[in-house]
Amino acid sequence: MSTDYQLADKPIPAPRGTLEQFSFHSPSLKNNMADENANREIIVYLPACYYADSNKAFPVIYVLHGYEGEPNSWFDEELNEEAGLDDILDELIDEGDLEASIVVAVDGRSSLNGSWYINSPVSGNFLDYLTVDVVKEIDIRFRTQPGKMAIFGHSMGGFGAMLAAMENPTLYRTCVGLSPAGMMMKRHDYQQHADFFQEELNKLINGGEPEWFIYAYLTIIRAVAPDTENPLLYISKDIDEIVAALEKFQLSDIAMRQADRIRDLPIYTEIGDNEGDSVGEPILDNFNAMIETFEELELNVTSYVFIGGHTDKVIEQVYRGLRYIGGVFQESKI
Repeated sequence: MSTDYQLADKPIPAPRGTLEQFSFHSPSLKNNMADENANREIIVYLPACYYADSNKAFPVIYVLHGYEGEPNSWFDEELNEEAGLDDILDELIDEGDLEASIVVAVDGRSSLNGSWYINSPVSGNFLDYLTVDVVKEIDIRFRTQPGKMAIFGHSMGGFGAMLAAMENPTLYRTCVGLSPAGMMMKRHDYQQHADFFQEELNKLINGGEPEWFIYAYLTIIRAVAPDTENPLLYISKDIDEIVAALEKFQLSDIAMRQADRIRDLPIYTEIGDNEGDSVGEPILDNFNAMIETFEELELNVTSYVFIGGHTDKVIEQVYRGLRYIGGVFQESKI
């Protein structure tokens, strides 16, 4: 006697993409005064169908890690303790929420824990590295679809994604800034904090240990108020010049300067309602003020405030951001 057993239906796993890693020497970072490494590590996700048709070209999404992060941070399953970015991409592509795309994890590290993806005569031109060198290298190595490129990031990377797209609006089809850096959304009155910054910088000069975030500011100051004749920190010795430069360098002012060029650029950005304070002001208030500026400029911005903090809902943020890119790609005529 034979018996037929009906196996319970099991979900079929999504086709698996592959990860490739390479390093290359960035011309934009070569011979910088701060001795930042010009050799950069890049991780590339290729969708499961990449090798099935050698004639097919694919859209590209550049992803930018946050301060103290690295390219591997996206893929080591610490993103949500269950899956890395590659698993999320497999799922979204399989479900049709995102067109099969090449995804490039960019190396934004520096000796000060993060480059902020900005150009500096001291630390090297990290924005050019991101928007010129990496793009050129990816176009050479992989089958990329011209005109269908997005940029995406979290925290420092969220700021970097929005900065890169605003400064290069014809390069990217869309940008996603998740929890972008709180101190660089709107103009702050840095002058009232001048004495504090001077004290913290003096600690560095005298071999002491300042507050951790001073290193992030030092990277930014090397871009907005550099002094190549001051080899100790390579920043201006005038604290008033420093704080004035910091006030001018933020996304709202960049948007105002670039408004005519970025009006048709689809921008998605979001933040948690429990981000805390930055420069003495609630980060959520800073975010809302930035969005108000964008809307007054009639930019194509979509914003969202979720319940949570800076890092506790990253997995949900990644899903929303990638689905937004998927929608923009779907609407694209290219």
